[in-house]
Amino acid sequence: MLSKLTLQNVIVIGIVVAAVIASGIFFVLIRPTQAEIKNLDTQIEAASQRAAQLPQAKKQLEDAKKEVEQARIKWARYERSKMPNIDMTDRLKAALAYWKEPERTAKLLQDFVSKSQDVIFLGGFAIGIPTTDPNQLPWPVWIVPLGTFQVQGDFESILRHVERWNNAPRLVLVDGLQLSGVSPQLIGQYTATLFILPRAKDDRPGEMLPSAGGAPGMGGMAGMGRFGGGMPGPMMGAPMMGAPTMGAPMMGAPTMGAPRVPGVPTMGAPMMPGAPMGGSRPPMGGAGAGVTGPALGGGAGVPGVEEY
Repeated sequence: MLSKLTLQNVIVIGIVVAAVIASGIFFVLIRPTQAEIKNLDTQIEAASQRAAQLPQAKKQLEDAKKEVEQARIKWARYERSKMPNIDMTDRLKAALAYWKEPERTAKLLQDFVSKSQDVIFLGGFAIGIPTTDPNQLPWPVWIVPLGTFQVQGDFESILRHVERWNNAPRLVLVDGLQLSGVSPQLIGQYTATLFILPRAKDDRPGEMLPSAGGAPGMGGMAGMGRFGGGMPGPMMGAPMMGAPTMGAPMMGAPTMGAPRVPGVPTMGAPMMPGAPMGGSRPPMGGAGAGVTGPALGGGAGVPGVEEY
């Protein structure tokens, strides 16, 4: 049959086969390659545009770093002038600072508003402590609503008074100013909110205390409380008359190892009828007679707990 093929048929078949092979090469090799080249050209163009913007981006980065540094310097100055020194790195020290701060801040704010000679400030400041538990101290901000205040004066004086809060010794937000009455006897009323931001090393507050609860010195068994350890309260069975101070002998009960004084019960003395909680009742007219008082605060002749 092949002998019947003419030269013309062979040429036509060769052309068709070549066309098929060429089409296969185009679709299998050339077209994907062209698409990849086009994709690479797009990426190169985008990279070129970014490269052209690189000097500008570097300049923007340097400008941003300078702005951040200036903001830090400004905040440090602002913090020194308006924020109390409350460092949460040590929770126990921070608790003491938190407990002292309300009285200090109230006095600062009262002195501040007293300097407004052109208006009459009506009201005062009363700030409570945030908590007695060092593990529950506010972080990262302590927000204290100070309440509603009134000032009396003319229109411009009241506006100047409100604007002066920007120079207060603490960070205070004044909001909701309302005016009533007739000038120059206007009454201005507004709300004030105090913001205190404690600090901490690396902006991380200290570890929680293992057994913190209540104010230091409070709690325990009729004696000194503790934070994770400390001085335990007096043992049951030992009389505790009045309020002994740390290191001082207990009134009505000699210290351990002291010589026994006639008429004064010692630790572990026989129980007398009616003695509370297993304690020894001092004899009437003895060394402990008539000495009473609360465990904290002191009775007659007994010093109270030292304020922090």
